[in-house]
Amino acid sequence: MSLRKLLFLSIVAVLYIGRPAFSQTNDVMIAGDGTAQVIDGKHPVVQVMDAEGKVMASIPIEKSPGGYFYIYSKSANTLYVVYNEKKHEHFISAVNLTTNRVDKQIKVGAGRYVGLFLSNDGRRLYCYTAANSGIRQPGPASGYIYSEYLDPPYEPAITVIDTASNQIIVTYNWFKSFQKDVNYSHSWGFNMQFIAVTDDGKLVIKSKAVARYGLNSLIERFVIFSGIDLDPISTIDTSGQVVGSMLSKDQKLVFAAVAGDKKTDGSLIVINLEKGTSITHALTDHPTGLIRLGSKREPWILSSEKMRVLSETGELGERQIQLSLDGVPNETISLDDDHAAILIRDKHKVILLDMKKLQVDAIVATRSLGEKVGIASEQIMAATMTGVILGALDAVIVATSWDADSGSIMARRDGQILYVFDPGTHKVTVIDVRTATIVRRISVNEYITRIKVSSDGKQLICAGSVSEEYARNMNLNFSGPVRETINLETNNF
Repeated sequence: MSLRKLLFLSIVAVLYIGRPAFSQTNDVMIAGDGTAQVIDGKHPVVQVMDAEGKVMASIPIEKSPGGYFYIYSKSANTLYVVYNEKKHEHFISAVNLTTNRVDKQIKVGAGRYVGLFLSNDGRRLYCYTAANSGIRQPGPASGYIYSEYLDPPYEPAITVIDTASNQIIVTYNWFKSFQKDVNYSHSWGFNMQFIAVTDDGKLVIKSKAVARYGLNSLIERFVIFSGIDLDPISTIDTSGQVVGSMLSKDQKLVFAAVAGDKKTDGSLIVINLEKGTSITHALTDHPTGLIRLGSKREPWILSSEKMRVLSETGELGERQIQLSLDGVPNETISLDDDHAAILIRDKHKVILLDMKKLQVDAIVATRSLGEKVGIASEQIMAATMTGVILGALDAVIVATSWDADSGSIMARRDGQILYVFDPGTHKVTVIDVRTATIVRRISVNEYITRIKVSSDGKQLICAGSVSEEYARNMNLNFSGPVRETINLETNNF
């Protein structure tokens, strides 16, 4: 990447800290290895492409001054696109990819933040809107009135939509679940994350409330709702930051890994969804996440030093693998019944695991020393010119709308070959798992943001996109989707 482009990205990253560096238009995978994405611009559209990258449809949608967020329902073959109008009022366009038209526009409320979540069967779409909420109060230092944050309709809410009819079933005022805890003399911020929807209709949400000025203690909790009427069953407060959570296979328990204040402590919270109770297990190391690996898709607790097996009933097992990750795991993948891989993106390495022998087989670096030095030099030079040292270029250009089956690390069907995408070098590293060696480095377009193995296993699909805004700022003569395919049958990896 040229220094000019790095400089632009650095400036944008400073101006838009905490948000995407530019108006991303990342795609989502749809049926038949096709893709759909929002193409922003003067006349925004949902663009639908087939497996070969041919544009099949361009469906007009509403213009949004604040960007878009979207999710795909496979069962309804519908792309649900969130956009906002004035005063942060959010709407959802139900874009039918069978008829290539917008079936309905659904108003879901106002707020600074918005999120979408689909039930496993695709029959329910959950949307939350959130913002700092409370009563009208002057700021303690500046005297400004944050009415935009504090007054209705900016109270956090969850909306449940029936995807068959695109009708709103119920709207729940999220502020109620924190009302008894909030000191009304200060404004509060809310952060929500959908965790799971069980087959019997229970909705599990993790939420955080924090005082805008740090004058009240942070509250982080799980809230369990029953049925589509969003009747809260129970709330479970945590003792720290939740770094990972997952549902047990029988959907009766939620496991939550909670980081402690030190590197040698933490806890595992096991929440019983039927009883609304919880049990806490103390940990002697600092957890970094929860994953499922191996032939039985067993749950494991990750820390920087080791990973430890967890039973489906929430009991800590004896089996452990010593890791010494020296970084936070970004993506994990099972290769076969007894082998798996962990990607540490910021350290540019892949850890190959033998789940049967409970050991690390090998650690493979995905960047050469020269690439690390070269990229670091460009980043420092660009950052020096803007007065800011960037942590990593990867954080600026990372995709924000990935589906569950694509990202930065993929495997061939037999699990013997790994494909690891590095957005910093714009290369796909091909790793032979049997010998733990790099067999090839494949350069791809610099606007690629993710990879995916096609459903027939014959191609590696590399996808990305360029927004009109970014194209204008960079004086590019093109915008829209970027797509490359690597034939896995003709390449003898």
